[in-house]
Amino acid sequence: MKRVWLITAFEAFAGRPENNSQFVLNEIKKLAEENTNQPDWPFQFFFHILPTEYDQCHLELMKKVESLSKEKIKLEGILSLGEGAEEFKLETQANNLDDVPNFPDNKGVIRVEQKIFPKMKEELIPLRFPFEAFARIRSSKSPGFYVCNHLCARMGVEFAGEKKPYFGFIHVPRTGMGGIFTAEVCAAMIVNGFKKIT
Repeated sequence: MKRVWLITAFEAFAGRPENNSQFVLNEIKKLAEENTNQPDWPFQFFFHILPTEYDQCHLELMKKVESLSKEKIKLEGILSLGEGAEEFKLETQANNLDDVPNFPDNKGVIRVEQKIFPKMKEELIPLRFPFEAFARIRSSKSPGFYVCNHLCARMGVEFAGEKKPYFGFIHVPRTGMGGIFTAEVCAAMIVNGFKKIT
Protein backbone atom coordinates (compact mmCIF):
# COMPACT_ATOMS: atom_id res chain seq x y z
CA MET A 1 0.00 0.00 0.00
CA LYS A 2 1.30 3.42 -0.96
CA ARG A 3 1.36 6.23 1.59
CA VAL A 4 -0.78 8.96 0.08
CA TRP A 5 -0.07 12.64 0.72
CA LEU A 6 -1.32 15.91 -0.69
CA ILE A 7 1.37 18.60 -0.98
CA THR A 8 0.40 22.22 -1.55
CA ALA A 9 2.20 25.47 -2.25
CA PHE A 10 1.08 29.08 -2.60
CA GLU A 11 0.79 31.49 -5.50
CA ALA A 12 3.24 34.38 -5.69
CA PHE A 13 2.27 37.42 -3.60
CA ALA A 14 3.31 40.96 -2.74
CA GLY A 15 3.82 41.73 -6.44
CA ARG A 16 6.69 39.26 -6.79
CA PRO A 17 6.82 37.06 -9.91
CA GLU A 18 7.46 33.80 -8.06
CA ASN A 19 6.91 31.92 -4.83
CA ASN A 20 9.67 29.55 -3.75
CA SER A 21 7.16 27.16 -2.21
CA GLN A 22 6.15 26.29 -5.79
CA PHE A 23 9.77 25.59 -6.72
CA VAL A 24 10.15 23.28 -3.72
CA LEU A 25 6.88 21.54 -4.63
CA ASN A 26 8.19 21.04 -8.18
CA GLU A 27 11.43 19.54 -6.85
CA ILE A 28 9.43 17.09 -4.70
CA LYS A 29 7.41 16.23 -7.82
CA LYS A 30 10.66 15.53 -9.72
CA LEU A 31 11.91 13.23 -6.95
CA ALA A 32 8.59 11.38 -6.99
CA GLU A 33 8.70 10.98 -10.78
CA GLU A 34 12.28 9.71 -10.65
CA ASN A 35 11.44 7.11 -8.01
CA THR A 36 7.86 6.11 -8.74
CA ASN A 37 8.86 2.89 -10.54
CA GLN A 38 11.26 1.81 -7.79
CA PRO A 39 9.82 -1.14 -5.82
CA ASP A 40 10.81 0.45 -2.51
CA TRP A 41 9.20 3.85 -3.25
CA PRO A 42 6.28 3.93 -0.78
CA PHE A 43 4.53 7.17 -1.74
CA GLN A 44 1.80 8.52 -3.94
CA PHE A 45 1.89 12.31 -3.91
CA PHE A 46 -0.78 14.70 -5.17
CA PHE A 47 0.01 18.38 -5.72
CA HIS A 48 -2.04 21.59 -5.63
CA ILE A 49 -1.38 25.35 -5.71
CA LEU A 50 -3.38 27.51 -3.30
CA PRO A 51 -4.36 31.18 -3.66
CA THR A 52 -2.62 33.60 -1.33
CA GLU A 53 -5.94 34.83 0.01
CA TYR A 54 -7.27 34.71 3.56
CA ASP A 55 -10.80 33.72 2.57
CA GLN A 56 -9.99 31.21 -0.16
CA CYS A 57 -6.82 29.29 0.75
CA HIS A 58 -8.49 26.81 3.11
CA LEU A 59 -11.57 26.46 0.91
CA GLU A 60 -9.41 25.56 -2.10
CA LEU A 61 -7.47 23.02 -0.05
CA MET A 62 -10.67 21.40 1.20
CA LYS A 63 -12.06 21.26 -2.36
CA LYS A 64 -8.98 19.28 -3.37
CA VAL A 65 -9.28 16.98 -0.35
CA GLU A 66 -12.95 16.37 -1.14
CA SER A 67 -12.23 15.68 -4.82
CA LEU A 68 -9.64 13.07 -3.85
CA SER A 69 -12.09 11.54 -1.39
CA LYS A 70 -14.69 11.22 -4.17
CA GLU A 71 -12.09 9.27 -6.14
CA LYS A 72 -11.76 6.89 -3.16
CA ILE A 73 -8.28 8.22 -2.40
CA LYS A 74 -7.54 8.09 1.32
CA LEU A 75 -4.97 10.62 2.46
CA GLU A 76 -2.50 9.88 5.21
CA GLY A 77 -1.85 13.58 5.43
CA ILE A 78 -1.44 17.01 3.89
CA LEU A 79 1.76 19.04 3.88
CA SER A 80 1.46 22.69 2.91
CA LEU A 81 4.47 24.75 1.90
CA GLY A 82 4.69 28.50 2.20
CA GLU A 83 7.37 31.06 1.46
CA GLY A 84 8.90 32.83 4.43
CA ALA A 85 11.99 35.01 4.57
CA GLU A 86 15.37 33.35 5.12
CA GLU A 87 14.31 30.41 7.28
CA PHE A 88 13.48 26.78 6.52
CA LYS A 89 11.20 25.71 9.37
CA LEU A 90 8.46 23.30 10.36
CA GLU A 91 5.50 24.96 12.09
CA THR A 92 4.05 23.17 15.12
CA GLN A 93 1.09 25.45 15.88
CA ALA A 94 -0.88 28.39 14.55
CA ASN A 95 -2.03 31.72 15.95
CA ASN A 96 -5.77 32.28 16.17
CA LEU A 97 -5.30 35.74 14.72
CA ASP A 98 -4.91 37.49 11.38
CA ASP A 99 -2.84 40.59 12.01
CA VAL A 100 -0.62 42.06 9.30
CA PRO A 101 -1.32 45.80 8.93
CA ASN A 102 -0.51 47.40 5.56
CA PHE A 103 0.22 44.06 3.85
CA PRO A 104 -2.72 42.85 1.75
CA ASP A 105 -3.36 39.39 0.40
CA ASN A 106 -3.74 38.89 -3.35
CA LYS A 107 -7.33 40.16 -3.22
CA GLY A 108 -6.27 43.35 -1.47
CA VAL A 109 -7.63 42.21 1.91
CA ILE A 110 -5.85 43.51 5.01
CA ARG A 111 -6.52 41.97 8.41
CA VAL A 112 -5.71 43.75 11.69
CA GLU A 113 -6.23 41.98 15.03
CA GLN A 114 -8.99 39.80 13.61
CA LYS A 115 -9.62 36.46 15.29
CA ILE A 116 -9.86 33.52 12.91
CA PHE A 117 -12.17 31.60 15.27
CA PRO A 118 -13.91 34.32 17.32
CA LYS A 119 -15.60 31.88 19.71
CA MET A 120 -12.38 30.02 20.50
CA LYS A 121 -10.69 31.15 23.71
CA GLU A 122 -7.34 29.61 22.83
CA GLU A 123 -4.79 31.90 21.21
CA LEU A 124 -2.77 28.97 19.84
CA ILE A 125 -3.93 26.05 17.71
CA PRO A 126 -1.70 22.94 17.67
CA LEU A 127 -1.09 21.03 14.43
CA ARG A 128 -1.34 17.24 14.43
CA PHE A 129 1.62 15.98 12.41
CA PRO A 130 4.43 13.38 12.75
CA PHE A 131 6.98 16.02 13.75
CA GLU A 132 9.57 13.51 14.95
CA ALA A 133 10.06 12.22 11.40
CA PHE A 134 11.01 15.73 10.25
CA ALA A 135 13.35 16.48 13.15
CA ARG A 136 16.17 17.64 10.82
CA ILE A 137 14.03 20.64 9.88
CA ARG A 138 14.04 23.30 12.58
CA SER A 139 10.72 23.53 14.40
CA SER A 140 8.89 26.82 14.96
CA LYS A 141 6.06 27.85 17.25
CA SER A 142 4.66 30.63 15.09
CA PRO A 143 3.89 30.80 11.36
CA GLY A 144 3.25 34.53 11.69
CA PHE A 145 -0.15 36.20 11.22
CA TYR A 146 -0.52 36.28 7.43
CA VAL A 147 -2.19 33.85 4.99
CA CYS A 148 0.15 30.96 5.86
CA ASN A 149 -0.91 31.20 9.48
CA HIS A 150 -4.57 31.51 8.48
CA LEU A 151 -4.32 28.23 6.58
CA CYS A 152 -2.54 26.55 9.50
CA ALA A 153 -5.22 27.67 11.94
CA ARG A 154 -8.10 26.55 9.73
CA MET A 155 -6.54 23.18 8.98
CA GLY A 156 -5.35 22.69 12.56
CA VAL A 157 -9.00 22.76 13.60
CA GLU A 158 -10.30 20.86 10.55
CA PHE A 159 -7.85 17.96 11.02
CA ALA A 160 -7.62 17.88 14.80
CA GLY A 161 -9.24 14.47 15.20
CA GLU A 162 -7.14 11.30 15.41
CA LYS A 163 -9.07 9.71 12.55
CA LYS A 164 -8.42 12.69 10.25
CA PRO A 165 -5.39 13.07 7.96
CA TYR A 166 -2.30 14.75 9.37
CA PHE A 167 -1.78 18.41 8.53
CA GLY A 168 1.67 19.99 8.54
CA PHE A 169 3.15 23.25 7.35
CA ILE A 170 6.71 24.07 6.32
CA HIS A 171 8.02 27.55 5.57
CA VAL A 172 10.72 27.55 2.91
CA PRO A 173 13.08 30.48 2.34
CA ARG A 174 12.29 33.10 -0.25
CA THR A 175 14.07 32.52 -3.58
CA GLY A 176 17.75 33.37 -3.22
CA MET A 177 17.57 33.95 0.55
CA GLY A 178 18.00 30.45 1.98
CA GLY A 179 21.76 30.01 1.59
CA ILE A 180 22.37 26.27 1.53
CA PHE A 181 18.61 25.64 1.68
CA THR A 182 17.97 25.73 -2.05
CA ALA A 183 14.69 24.40 -3.45
CA GLU A 184 16.45 21.11 -4.22
CA VAL A 185 17.86 20.76 -0.70
CA CYS A 186 14.53 21.65 0.92
CA ALA A 187 12.74 19.09 -1.25
CA ALA A 188 15.26 16.36 -0.45
CA MET A 189 14.98 17.01 3.30
CA ILE A 190 11.18 16.97 3.14
CA VAL A 191 11.13 13.67 1.23
CA ASN A 192 13.63 12.24 3.71
CA GLY A 193 11.18 13.21 6.47
CA PHE A 194 8.36 11.39 4.71
CA LYS A 195 10.53 8.28 4.58
CA LYS A 196 10.97 8.36 8.36
CA ILE A 197 7.26 8.40 9.23
CA THR A 198 6.49 5.24 11.18
